[in-house]
Amino acid sequence: MARPEKPIDADGGAAAIFAKDLRKLRAQAGNPTYREMARSALFSSSVLSSAASGMRLPTLQVTLGFVAACGGDREVWRRRWMRVAGVTDSDAAANGRHRGAPVNTKRPLAHQKMPSPAQLPLRPCGYVDRRSELDRLCRAPAATPVVITGPTWACGSDFAMHYAHRIAEDMVDGQLYADFGPLSGTVSDAEYVLDGFLRALRLSADHLPGSVDQRAGLYRSILADSRLLVLLDNVRDEQQIRPLLAESRHSVTVVTSRTPLLGLGDVRRVRLKALPRVDSVAAITSALPERAEAEPRECDRLAGLCCDLPLALDIALRRLIARPDLSLGRANAALAEPGRALNWLSIGDVSLREALDSAYRELGEAARTLLTRIARLPAHRDLGTSTHEKYELAEELVEAGLLRHGGRSGTYRMERLVRAFTVAAQETRDERTVPPPRIDVPV
Repeated sequence: MARPEKPIDADGGAAAIFAKDLRKLRAQAGNPTYREMARSALFSSSVLSSAASGMRLPTLQVTLGFVAACGGDREVWRRRWMRVAGVTDSDAAANGRHRGAPVNTKRPLAHQKMPSPAQLPLRPCGYVDRRSELDRLCRAPAATPVVITGPTWACGSDFAMHYAHRIAEDMVDGQLYADFGPLSGTVSDAEYVLDGFLRALRLSADHLPGSVDQRAGLYRSILADSRLLVLLDNVRDEQQIRPLLAESRHSVTVVTSRTPLLGLGDVRRVRLKALPRVDSVAAITSALPERAEAEPRECDRLAGLCCDLPLALDIALRRLIARPDLSLGRANAALAEPGRALNWLSIGDVSLREALDSAYRELGEAARTLLTRIARLPAHRDLGTSTHEKYELAEELVEAGLLRHGGRSGTYRMERLVRAFTVAAQETRDERTVPPPRIDVPV
């Protein structure tokens, strides 16, 4: 039998009256134990018991969890809580400060404000955009998560960041960001990120449910009741983020990954590929208007030598902007030499070679062998696959951005920059595997 609750202080003011009404609601529901209520409320029994103590006004999320566990009307109690807390609907729409924020009724609300999370990194300042794809994504409904995929050279994270900054102003309850690249790549990543997100949403450790499933349920409840933007960057596999995905009419969740994450159902997928030539030329013309006007034919040649890869084109434009004396023709002369092209397409800590190497290292040995064989074949030809096994390996290479589909179904082709990288990578591997020469030392 549960212990009887302590009487509420009659002089406790608005918080005490609110707690007394919560107790009445619980009595009408048949007086379930707080442990029983915790199973559906997604808050610990001690947090729910404290909500009805009258010591202070509970947070809105705890209140709604308490009410839901007792079968009450969430909207009615939400309005009651806002009246007691002194928060209006217009205040809530302006900054979302009532969501989950503890309120001390003995102090003015103006002194209680906590900043909404604003975790997005800086907006990318690259010279290559995907305006048409971005416009289509912004016009699409945002009820389900968006998964943006593509090879490393497709700059998927930059595209997602542009989209996130474009819609951030409408997400009045804040923005959450997590980079999964440095994490372990296991299911524990979701638990780690989930804990950080809930704390960023102003939930103290005392108010967090004990189990991961309960915390995930609470997080999804907050998404459903808020206007939040969530960007999950560089995700490797489905298990890293599955607990963090939810359908929401108002919140937006964006995921970036090199792989399509096909294990996730009910998501919208945006697959980024190489740029259409007209978009590549437009990017060059926009970034270098005077040089493009002086050498119009070199614009198309520059796009072709960069294979219309967004990362390669962006690096080339950065270098050209940093060198106002360098003409498009001279830049193209450097890019036309396979041995120099990859060295030239590097600036600061951004490098096409590093991007290709990152994709190469994730390949299986059989896929690497096939890639090397293709790289040593004559250029400018479509390649077919004769067996199902080779077909699967070729598709793995396409997914990694190291092959492209050819002009006919079932055929493939390799871009010149990928060919140059692959040949150099194989030569490096050969050097490492050749045993050192034997030297006989006289005794």
